[in-house]
Amino acid sequence: ASKEFIILVGLWVIGLVLGSVLSMPIWMVMTGESPLKMTEELMNPKYRSALLVIQSVSSIFTFLFPALVTALIVSKHPKRHLGFTSSFNIKAVVFVFLVMGSAIILGGLLGELNKAIPISQSLKAHFDALEKQYEDAIRSILIFRNTWDYLISLLVIAVIPAVVEEVLFRGSMQQILIRWFKYPLLGILITSFIFSAIHFSWYGFLPRMALGIVLGYIFYATRNVWYSILAHFFNNGLTVTIVYLQYLKEKKIDLNSEESIPWWAGLISLFVLIVLIKGLFRVSGISDPSTNSFENLKH
Repeated sequence: ASKEFIILVGLWVIGLVLGSVLSMPIWMVMTGESPLKMTEELMNPKYRSALLVIQSVSSIFTFLFPALVTALIVSKHPKRHLGFTSSFNIKAVVFVFLVMGSAIILGGLLGELNKAIPISQSLKAHFDALEKQYEDAIRSILIFRNTWDYLISLLVIAVIPAVVEEVLFRGSMQQILIRWFKYPLLGILITSFIFSAIHFSWYGFLPRMALGIVLGYIFYATRNVWYSILAHFFNNGLTVTIVYLQYLKEKKIDLNSEESIPWWAGLISLFVLIVLIKGLFRVSGISDPSTNSFENLKH
């Protein structure tokens, strides 16, 4: 498993480089502009189509490419190795949606806790700059002139990230780490930490790590990556849809209009979340790693 992890990380770096390199010819072909202008002009609404294609291609090479190639190298059955199975349980689907509903409420509270963590002024300035870059990129994608724009935004922000990130983090990395450490909880936690860290958002670190843990449990409970893809899509797609409905009503987009989550609502959602995840394990027929001994957690 350690060798497989090294292969995955190496291909991850290669995929990141390939995605960056390919963005330049895509930019030149779609805009007719010099690649030297790409950094400063990429967020210009005028070049939204180029941004959408570059974002999609970059995501595919950064996340999907390393997972697929690693699976092809180490397994004779790469699809099964990554958790792609044809079995589908409607009860599990219902639990997945309920789990994600609770996780979103908990994520709101964790986001507020994240912002309350004291940091130095220099770090705050750095994190604020990164957050502004992220929001500028999202605003450049979330341009709604018609329903077609909404569907495109859904594709780029919800569908593609859900597929490629879940294949890498849950289908590949989490399974490798669980086999390596022979301790599912540790594999899920480490994968979730990396999942959150690579998004480079300090203010969203805790809620995104919690999301990673929930997605990790969904995958571990079902052994089917389609369920975690569905959950990830629901999380991202709900955000895009809420922003779209806001735009239809107010004709403006406010990415910072989240309402405060009472601490008691967060605690209730955590309790409900734990109960629902246990229910997901039950309907899937898989042992819950949080209630077993270390010996029984061997994968």
